[in-house]
Amino acid sequence: MRISYLVGLSLLSAGSSWAQSSDAPPVTSLSTIEVKASEYIDLPPAYEGNHVATGGNLGLLGNRDVMNTPFSTINYTSDYIEDLQGQELRILISKNDPSVQTPGAGGTGGKDTMYIRGFRAGDVSLNGLQGLTSGRRVMAIAERLEILKGPSAVLNGMNASNDVGGSINLVSKRATDDPITNVTMSYIQPSQFGTHLDLGRRFGEANELGLRLNGVFKDGEGVVDHRTNRDKLISLGADYRLGSVKLSADLYHLEEYISGLNRGVRLAKGLDKNPLPTPPKGNVLLGVPWAAGLTRETTALVRADWAANDKLAVYGSAGYSKSEMSNYNTKGSTLLNEAGDLKLAATRRNNTGYNLAANSGLFYNFDTGSVHHTISAGVDWNRKSSRSDNTSIKGWSETINIYDPDYPARPYVPMNGLSAPNVSYLYSAALADTLSFADGKYQLTLGLRQQWVSTKDKSGKSDNYSKNALTPTIAGVWQLRDDWMLYANYAEGLTQGMIVGDDYANEGQIFAPQKTRQYEIGMKYDSGDYALTAALFDITQPNSYETPERINGKPNLSYDGRQRNRGVEVQVFGQIATNWRLTGGIAYLDPKIRKASNPDTEGRNAVGLSRWVAKAGIEWDTPFVQGLTLNANLNSQSKQYADASNSYYMPGVTTYDLGMRYKTRFAGKEVTLRASLENVGNKAYWVVPLSNGQGSPRTFLASATMKF
Repeated sequence: MRISYLVGLSLLSAGSSWAQSSDAPPVTSLSTIEVKASEYIDLPPAYEGNHVATGGNLGLLGNRDVMNTPFSTINYTSDYIEDLQGQELRILISKNDPSVQTPGAGGTGGKDTMYIRGFRAGDVSLNGLQGLTSGRRVMAIAERLEILKGPSAVLNGMNASNDVGGSINLVSKRATDDPITNVTMSYIQPSQFGTHLDLGRRFGEANELGLRLNGVFKDGEGVVDHRTNRDKLISLGADYRLGSVKLSADLYHLEEYISGLNRGVRLAKGLDKNPLPTPPKGNVLLGVPWAAGLTRETTALVRADWAANDKLAVYGSAGYSKSEMSNYNTKGSTLLNEAGDLKLAATRRNNTGYNLAANSGLFYNFDTGSVHHTISAGVDWNRKSSRSDNTSIKGWSETINIYDPDYPARPYVPMNGLSAPNVSYLYSAALADTLSFADGKYQLTLGLRQQWVSTKDKSGKSDNYSKNALTPTIAGVWQLRDDWMLYANYAEGLTQGMIVGDDYANEGQIFAPQKTRQYEIGMKYDSGDYALTAALFDITQPNSYETPERINGKPNLSYDGRQRNRGVEVQVFGQIATNWRLTGGIAYLDPKIRKASNPDTEGRNAVGLSRWVAKAGIEWDTPFVQGLTLNANLNSQSKQYADASNSYYMPGVTTYDLGMRYKTRFAGKEVTLRASLENVGNKAYWVVPLSNGQGSPRTFLASATMKF
């Protein structure tokens, strides 16, 4: 595939390092040049409104248009991230998507809890490489945020966290042919202020070298009492393009400090029933102000793409990341009674992790008679090394009241040395063939991935592990018309099998990696301005199960149990009418536990998942004020069971958000003003799991972006 573009060279004046002055030298027009590219590598364009893209990355299969994708996906753009004022990952992907559930008000200082189709999905890839980013506070570097729903071992391989609910990929920003100098000032009530600089330039006679710099600093108290956030992010993305070759590199460093960490509560015996104690307002800190955490994350990544010709494209990438986390927290604090007395616990935690990752692959097209083939082949490798220390205070006891807290002073918690490293290796090889019949009307994708996983615990606390598994996928597309298609797939997820402990008769048994199996059928409609998708799915994940028989008084542990999630999703995104845009949908989920060890949990709903979820984000470009856009969001979910026997639950909850965006000019520069009020009614509610505390309170956010 060949594309043509007109290249411009932008020169910065010697007196301005951050912005172009009005007397900066003019852009020099050069001749049109030809650059080879690949549809499997290049980013697809966006729908009208520039919030959702028309396609995204499918791992092994590369970039695919949504109408050629036999899976359920949604791909958000940098404009979407900016218009939601750069909020953290869990908010961005759950704001309008009913298939994504993420409980709590954040402030955990660790990995966020996210569920897609009822299974955990918190691991984030960076430009297709796993294990290199937490994704939490790095949205300033994102050009795209790509979500694939459901298990996908063939497409993306196994991740180190054993998450199978879906795949999340962050695509980093690149310099454009037009110079970029954007400065954003932000505010969150009552006193958190921030600055974001986004600077992009291309250099060279043909604009072959691009540099994209992003810097973020935020500091101050947020909407939760006694909670302060201080974020520092600096990133540099570089790319060099020459004919059929494109080289790129990314480097970023993140520091995130939170005081007033959220660790939620657990219930004392007797309170684990309905109705639950009345939740406090969302601005109340269910912890202590001195529960604080510092996280540092440094990541470097390089990649090479070669579009050899119209038939062959090759890629390879490698990356490294280091993460450090240290905090005091109140995990394990117990709510004692209806009056709201909370018995505090105190723990000190330290973790250090090192990750190395690499992958390479190719796409090759050829024909056999009337059948067109696209071969996708790839290898992936990941090494994760982690060391940790968790120390709890013995005998320390303080109590606060969640409705009128009077916080105690911080106790002394000694820091022990970090443990010996626990090292895990994930490596795999995959091959897929997409066959296209009748000029693309019918497509069939057949894929296999061989996965190897091994762990080495040098502390001696657990046994070493080495297993492998072969996972297939089969998926098909039927193009009914240019704007209608049907699809179906069978896909598998992969998690590391456990090593049985000494509480069981089969102590020491090492289970093979466990497969989560998905069957899905769906349809998609693409009008060009908006898209409508619908899907039916059935996902089964193995769970551990205690056999009723006893050997020397101990049961055997097996993987005969399972969680089965069945559901339906309907979603729409894009411009549904002139000046009106909608992103949202409705989902129904039936998450059941089968063959449970405890008969009280047999056939019960899985914990923490709503059966019904409806979300909608709507925008209106007003005709009476040019440049003014009004928006509103709805988030409604049904009750969530809070324990495995379904003896008590959190009631359903509905919240509303309101906002505006105004584009104008000031001093000859384009300015965008944004403001939003979230949880307008200041609804107070518990979330599941209770370790995530309560829902977010009413929150006011505002920002101003000036383009120089």
